[in-house]
Amino acid sequence: MTQVYFLYVIGCIISLLLYKQNKIAAKVGFSISAIASAYAVFYFLVNLEQTVSINMFESLLYSPKLVLNPLGNFFSFVVSLVSLASSIYAIQYSGEYEKKGSLAVMAGLFNAFILSMLLLIASSDVFWFIIFWECMTVISAYLICFNDSKSSLKAIMIYLGIAHLGAMCITAAFLIMSAQTGSLEFSSYENIQLSPVMASIVFLLAFIGFGSKAGMFPMHVWLPKAHPAAPTNVSALMSGVMIKVALFGIIKFCLWLPVMEWWGLLIIIVGALSALLGVLYALVQHDYKALLAYHSVENIGIILLGLGTGVYGIAANMPTLAAIGFLAGLYHILNHATFKGLLFLGAGSVLYTTHTKEMDNLGGLARKMPLTAFAFLIGSLAITAIPPLNGFVSEWVTYQGMFQGALSEYASSRVVFCIAIVALALTGALAVMCFVKAYSVIFGGTPRDKKIFENAREVPVTMVIGMFVLVAGCIAFGLGANIVVKDIMLVVSSFSGNYEAVNGTVINSPMGSTVSPLLIAAVLVITVLIPVVILKLAKANRTKPRQTDPWACGFKYDSRMQMTASPFTGDLRRLLNWLYRSETKVKDQGYFAPVVYETHAKDIWWNLLYEPVIKLTVNTAKVVSKMQNGNVNMYSLYILIALCLFVGISYLL
Repeated sequence: MTQVYFLYVIGCIISLLLYKQNKIAAKVGFSISAIASAYAVFYFLVNLEQTVSINMFESLLYSPKLVLNPLGNFFSFVVSLVSLASSIYAIQYSGEYEKKGSLAVMAGLFNAFILSMLLLIASSDVFWFIIFWECMTVISAYLICFNDSKSSLKAIMIYLGIAHLGAMCITAAFLIMSAQTGSLEFSSYENIQLSPVMASIVFLLAFIGFGSKAGMFPMHVWLPKAHPAAPTNVSALMSGVMIKVALFGIIKFCLWLPVMEWWGLLIIIVGALSALLGVLYALVQHDYKALLAYHSVENIGIILLGLGTGVYGIAANMPTLAAIGFLAGLYHILNHATFKGLLFLGAGSVLYTTHTKEMDNLGGLARKMPLTAFAFLIGSLAITAIPPLNGFVSEWVTYQGMFQGALSEYASSRVVFCIAIVALALTGALAVMCFVKAYSVIFGGTPRDKKIFENAREVPVTMVIGMFVLVAGCIAFGLGANIVVKDIMLVVSSFSGNYEAVNGTVINSPMGSTVSPLLIAAVLVITVLIPVVILKLAKANRTKPRQTDPWACGFKYDSRMQMTASPFTGDLRRLLNWLYRSETKVKDQGYFAPVVYETHAKDIWWNLLYEPVIKLTVNTAKVVSKMQNGNVNMYSLYILIALCLFVGISYLL
């Protein structure tokens, strides 16, 4: 275990030592990160069932003790897998930032970012958990800075503001538990005794704190700002695994505390809202990286549906329901990390070669970037739960868990589970619609901007390899679902109930339903091959098809006749304008130039929840600033008042 961590330390140090050799530092630093991640993937997968504990730097006053149980090994594997692909991708991609900053610093921070997440997962006490949590936050903020622009700086401030609000809630939850147990060690929390009210307060603090980092509704507003602003290899890590580390914290608290049924229902409600609102906002985006960021909100919601089902199962003393709920949640954590990492790397490849994030300026890129187009297609099919890829199986398990939860004896539980099932169904349909739009506008059709199309080219080989590592994951985690489910059940059974989830190549549901991804794949392959064989036997015309412009009803075809991102969702925007608050801008470019229409939706939750708080803070700061008047006598009075206040508080306590 220590070898994994020290490899990242070595990568960080060597990158910084090569500070003056910018290009070499990037290649060496990211290569070491790739080697460390490959070794980590192997190590954590082989030792998935093991519990390992090590003491590091025992000469320190407060030396860190690292503990990895099956749950920690699983999350460490997920982090390492996406880190492997992102590291390989960054070896040549990082050259894009040579003039924007030091590539040595980028590679060093990248290694440190991965290391902070792995050490956070392995932390066994409050002190080091908070240290690594803050390291993860600050390092990721510095990595966003490499896209040095006004929008990225604003994104960083919003991200840090929400992140530190969350850190405050997490710290408060830890301190309440430590006050009760008299220890900062996590091992002392395992049999903690708290009143229902105090346990609920701790849960809510932890749920809000970790949820803000995970990007759940309504604390999601930083994702569509920070993720598009970050370099692509960093976006893949932030969306693919950093927000999953926050879910790890939620699971840990739910396993420590005496859970109640309404906690699980609350998690399910928030999950349903996050999933539905995330995909609705993703649909109306023109920036394809912002679109992917909103889909992270959607998929965090789907994961919360599974985890909420598991928490409800524990509270209701239904071990089978708990097992299938946690299985669904953990499986979708793995799958989302894989296909979302792939999609961000694919989006980064498009940006690398076209230098625009606007979908409406693109088109026909599949002809210039066939490998990127194929990788993005696999990611799109996986995220929309199309069988037999990985997204399908985890969503199927999520449905099975909620169907079983809907059979609960309590009416309130049945209502919540039924509404969540409908929300997930709507989310799935809208996700298909969204990625049909994204893929067809970016890679299909004819070029909308001739200059962009002519300059487009396939990306360098390491970027392609990085994408195809995750393409292999999307296919393997789908077709090999029986093996994946078996391994995840080993993790789930270490802290929850168990049931016979696998029978050969078939995945079982406690309700009697079964699914076989291999059988589905076989049927799909045969269905595709049948017409090919018929055409071959019939000796169909094999002449090369003629290529020409599309039929335009007798008019000369123009690329502006194609469907773009805005009209694709026009009816939806009109129907839900109360949610989008869309603004249409018309640009008149002169008599002989085409009129340009621009429609941009707003995230109303920013205006409703965050702007009032920001304005109140600014106004309060202006009032308080008057106290800083340079008068020494007044400062002495402030100190005296503060001392009297502290004495009074200590007397009351």
